[in-house]
Amino acid sequence: MSDDERGASPEKEEEQAGDEPVQEEEEAPPVEEAPQAAKQSSGPTEAMRQMEEAKQRRSEREQEELKEYEEMRRAEKQAEEEEIRKLKEKKERRKIERAEEEKKQAEQRAVEEARRKAEEEERKRKKEEELRIKQESRAAAMKEADRLRNPPKPNFIISKKGGSVGNVVKAKEDMTKSKEQLEEEKKAILTQRIHALNIDGFSSDQLTEKAKDLYNQIYKLESEKYDLEERFKRQQYDMMELAERARQMNKGGKGKAHRVTETVSTAGSDEIASKIPGAPPMVKLASKYERKVDRRSVREKMAMFSNQPA
Repeated sequence: MSDDERGASPEKEEEQAGDEPVQEEEEAPPVEEAPQAAKQSSGPTEAMRQMEEAKQRRSEREQEELKEYEEMRRAEKQAEEEEIRKLKEKKERRKIERAEEEKKQAEQRAVEEARRKAEEEERKRKKEEELRIKQESRAAAMKEADRLRNPPKPNFIISKKGGSVGNVVKAKEDMTKSKEQLEEEKKAILTQRIHALNIDGFSSDQLTEKAKDLYNQIYKLESEKYDLEERFKRQQYDMMELAERARQMNKGGKGKAHRVTETVSTAGSDEIASKIPGAPPMVKLASKYERKVDRRSVREKMAMFSNQPA
């Protein structure tokens, strides 16, 4: 039974109760009116009590549902806050990791950039070095070709005379000069060749160029010195050879040749060795004529050359 039916039943009972007394007045005896009135008065009270209980139960149920909902919302809120906190921590952690990763990448990029620059500088230096070497080789080749086309001329004159007699005559003329004359000629030649070196105010390029010029001059002088030394050696050899020829001709016969060789033989090998330092000593050799007429044995000849008695 619903609440509306419960609320409507007392009214019907009252209407029925209101109608029944009329009938009682006509039909029922008066002794039955008291129990029916007590029953009618207790009906509304029971219904109201039931209504209050139902209302109270409904209110309690609503309060329990509200409490459960609040608990559920509180748990959901805590879960959301926990999730938000974890997300924030994760975000901060990822931010730190990203910063560290970016720092490492920046360091790697810096190292790679430095390595790339070093490699670029090394390639550039090697390229410049190769270019410089090629230019120097080309310049040296051109200089050598120019030197071969236009050989340098010596600053002295070598008189060209027939045979080796010219060298001998020139050497004899040099030997006849006194020390004072040789010293004066040496000073004159040095004054002519040596100039004052003034390098005040020169830049590095000018000093480098000056050093190259001096090197070329030294190279040229060393070449000329070598030529003069070789010429001096040839003169010594020619003089010794002519002296030996004169000695052999004096042994072979007389005549015009004999008279000519006597003038040359005055400068024999012994005299040359005494006047020219470093000249080798005279070695006595057998001529072709001596080999034919000589009847000595090999032992006797060996004893002669070893300065020992046979």
